[in-house]
Amino acid sequence: MLSCAVLLVKAKYNGKWPYAIKYLIEDVEVGDHVWIHQKGEYYLCKAEEKILFGKSIDDEFLSLDLGHARKAKWLNIPERYVSGSIQRGTIARRSIQKINILKKEEDYHDFIFNKLSDDQNWQPDIKIDELSRLVSKIKIDNLFSLMSSDDFEDVISAYLQSKEWVLIKSTCFRSKPKYEFSMLNKESKVCHVQVKAGTPSCRLRPSDYSTNERDEIVFLFSTHKNPYPGKSINGVNTLAHEDVFEWVKENVWSLTTPLKLRLWIFLKLKQA
Repeated sequence: MLSCAVLLVKAKYNGKWPYAIKYLIEDVEVGDHVWIHQKGEYYLCKAEEKILFGKSIDDEFLSLDLGHARKAKWLNIPERYVSGSIQRGTIARRSIQKINILKKEEDYHDFIFNKLSDDQNWQPDIKIDELSRLVSKIKIDNLFSLMSSDDFEDVISAYLQSKEWVLIKSTCFRSKPKYEFSMLNKESKVCHVQVKAGTPSCRLRPSDYSTNERDEIVFLFSTHKNPYPGKSINGVNTLAHEDVFEWVKENVWSLTTPLKLRLWIFLKLKQA
């Protein structure tokens, strides 16, 4: 139920709240998770009931541009524990927006919050053989939800290296947005790789990546449900979700430590 103070503020806007205020005050319920990404750090907040206005926030609320606030318990979460869906979801132009996650991922966040509240240096002891066994039973939606954009790039790179492509490190620069990196094989052929994860605009159209170079080809990977619209193009290879998924399950050793940590916690929690 909204407090009298909230009802007065709502009346001020004639029932048409600005979206940021509506989300923060009306839609966010007690106990809801609110993630903040600021200066490279991630914070998980648990909303409380109390809502603050004006000077109840701070005497300098005007100079700080703070009109409305929500009390919350919050904790700095190391990036290694932040799931991919959250990392992608906090890259937004809006000041507040909903991030769609799986229920089991919400349980994972609660578990992390509680563990790190007790000990900020807590870290699980991973047993790689047991992790491989657990990952062999994971669902593709759960795996992809836990993976960050960097995780997908690492996995696609490792996947292609297992197919006898060698990474050309000098090509791994953000200043080259069309491709994430390039690779080379024993036949002196070069492949260019593009990887997109998590956003509605992450579909990759093969016709946008055609190459006329005889010794160059392209690999595309997108997590979108309809990842590669349009006609297939000679020399442009699209990687299937299932192929990458099966490869990950068979090569858990190749995953980065942060991804192993997330998978271990998520799967052990699911097993409990």
